[in-house]
Amino acid sequence: MLLAQKPIKPSVAKAEAALLKGTLDEAKQVIDATVSNQEYMVDKKGNPSKNSAKAWYLKGVIYAAIDTTNIEKYKSLEANPFPIVKESFTKSEEIDKGKNESLVNALYQGTQLPIPVTKSTVSGVLAQKYLEKAVKLHQAKDYKAAFTEIEKTLFFVPTDTTCLLYAGAYFAPQAKEDDKAITYIKKYLSVGGTNPDASLQLFNTYFNRKDWNSALEAIHVLTNKYPDNIDYLNSEYNVYVQTNNLEGAKALMLKRANGDPNDTESRYFLALIGKKAGKTDEVKHWIEEVLKINSDHFEGNEEMAILLNNEARALNDQRNASNDTKKRLDLRNQRYDVLKKALPYADKCVMIKSTDETSLYTLLSLYENLSSYDEAFEKKAIDLKKKMKAQGLEVD
Repeated sequence: MLLAQKPIKPSVAKAEAALLKGTLDEAKQVIDATVSNQEYMVDKKGNPSKNSAKAWYLKGVIYAAIDTTNIEKYKSLEANPFPIVKESFTKSEEIDKGKNESLVNALYQGTQLPIPVTKSTVSGVLAQKYLEKAVKLHQAKDYKAAFTEIEKTLFFVPTDTTCLLYAGAYFAPQAKEDDKAITYIKKYLSVGGTNPDASLQLFNTYFNRKDWNSALEAIHVLTNKYPDNIDYLNSEYNVYVQTNNLEGAKALMLKRANGDPNDTESRYFLALIGKKAGKTDEVKHWIEEVLKINSDHFEGNEEMAILLNNEARALNDQRNASNDTKKRLDLRNQRYDVLKKALPYADKCVMIKSTDETSLYTLLSLYENLSSYDEAFEKKAIDLKKKMKAQGLEVD
């Protein structure tokens, strides 16, 4: 005959003793029986009993221990412990209202002497356990699970800058939780976080969403603090490009150019801005500035060759449209001068990138145009065509 199982008596002390021994199965049984016992948890007036706050707090600690344990037999005690952890701590605080600094005990330095442990100490210990889980999952590239664990960590230390940074700048974006990334980064910054990765991730999130005003606000935090950081300045520049804010882009690149007399990139960008604005004189000026600093700058030579080619083409169009013999001759000579100016830039492009198709076709076009003035360029054109055919390019 089977004997009926003896019912578990409610007892905060016994649940706590089992927790301190590390027998989580026993601790869970006792604390579940305790918080579910109406007589134990509620006094005669219907108010929470003197032990109710501690009982709920202890339940939170026990279920958090189950949630973070490495012992397999205890892991299966509860399929999803954390909602119970949150509920238990929340109920405890609703009852206690911050009156008691400590609600649980711990053994003192390995002795059998239990001493009160502050709530902040308990929160710190539990946060560390959840953080360790989060980091291991992140290292294993299980980003969704890692983010879940870092959010659990923040339940215990909601203003911890390290955890907020991990959550917002690293874990949330990789888990595709962009809204939460924004929330946690903003909170991180509001509590004094200073790691630039936070503002940069905030910028990237807004940039990908095409929320240009918010993206600018985020990157301005960095460009104001680190005015010489090229990557941050380029990020700001990219917003201006996306929004076709040529004045903003120009002001930023002028700032860079004025700050560094050897910065070819800012000068090249200024040329591109001028090109987009249709200001040929500005394009020419800034390309000349680029090539003064670095005569082998490929894009600078390419842009100058194109610029002069266009100028030569415009002169030829003017010549074809004129019936004035003297003016036609003058325009033809002007075109010859411009083509000769373009030649060294086109030559340089092929010298730097000998197989670049655009550069080869540009140089061939120059040779063919110049051959009408000087027969020596006919042989150059023939030799270049042979080289281009050997590369599989189509030429006449």
